[in-house]
Amino acid sequence: MNTNIHTSNLSDQKKFISLKKIINNERKRALKKRLKEEAFMTDMEYISGAFIEMYEPYLKEVVVRLFEKGYSIDISSGFCSNKFQYQSLNGHFTLDYITKNKLEKEGVKIRDVNGFRSLVFFAENLDLDSIKQKWLHLIEILPDNGKLTSPSVSPQALLFRRKYVSKNPKLQKQRSFDRLIFNIQTNVEKNIKKRKKINPHPSIVESKLGIFIEELEPQVRQAVLKMNKKGYSTDLSGFVKNSCDQMIEGDFQLPEKIVKKLNNLGIKVESNPSGYTRLQFSPQYADIKKINKQWNKIVSLLPSKNKNAGLSMTRKSREFRIKY
Repeated sequence: MNTNIHTSNLSDQKKFISLKKIINNERKRALKKRLKEEAFMTDMEYISGAFIEMYEPYLKEVVVRLFEKGYSIDISSGFCSNKFQYQSLNGHFTLDYITKNKLEKEGVKIRDVNGFRSLVFFAENLDLDSIKQKWLHLIEILPDNGKLTSPSVSPQALLFRRKYVSKNPKLQKQRSFDRLIFNIQTNVEKNIKKRKKINPHPSIVESKLGIFIEELEPQVRQAVLKMNKKGYSTDLSGFVKNSCDQMIEGDFQLPEKIVKKLNNLGIKVESNPSGYTRLQFSPQYADIKKINKQWNKIVSLLPSKNKNAGLSMTRKSREFRIKY
């Protein structure tokens, strides 16, 4: 980038604004070229939740170095404030007390709004290389957490991964499940609103579960109801934090021979000392019908307890019964 503006008059806001416009235009051109030549995301871009060209151009090396140390920043990073005289790195990351003190001694202000943190400093001049070197120096102060492996879960990152594709087969699979869970959760929210408006009175089964039937994700809904009918009390079900995994958990126990049968099917069964159990597996395909079929096969192996299922005693379930 050939932009190299110097000024001895830092109060001249027009020069900051002019530089910001130049940077934005270059970023747009770079992203357009990237999408035309290579629309597939790299593994780093998948985890960060943005193409490298989505960041202000002079920050590319900064973004990569942060990634190597275990930090992901938002594409809103760079020139900030109304007149763009400040620089900021924005993202969800933690800083210990010692690191905060070191950064503050370097003239960095730390802002925190609901977990979204910004490292901010005043740009002494408009030389982009100087600004980049300042950031690289500040990054050396941050603790090294090792290369970032957990994908960013910011709304912008989630949208990015649903929109663009990776060449990595594992990430392609992850993307298909991310898209599936988004569609399912969108429909579930819509159906819950409709149900509450039309009929906010829970059935006996819904009171036991502590949720409306519409709140159960469609791929696991039938399995949860069958388990309840067989006498198993369930608390949580459906997608877990990793969208490639499925689970049902609750206050129930299974005979050892049933656990072995489930294990042979690739189902992970975990129980704590009190008998609380989780059933979990990773579907091969992001297909509601196939996941539903797998859940029904799992439930078919569970013996009937010949008694009514107990009430779900989670806080959410208890509040549901009080409210409705």
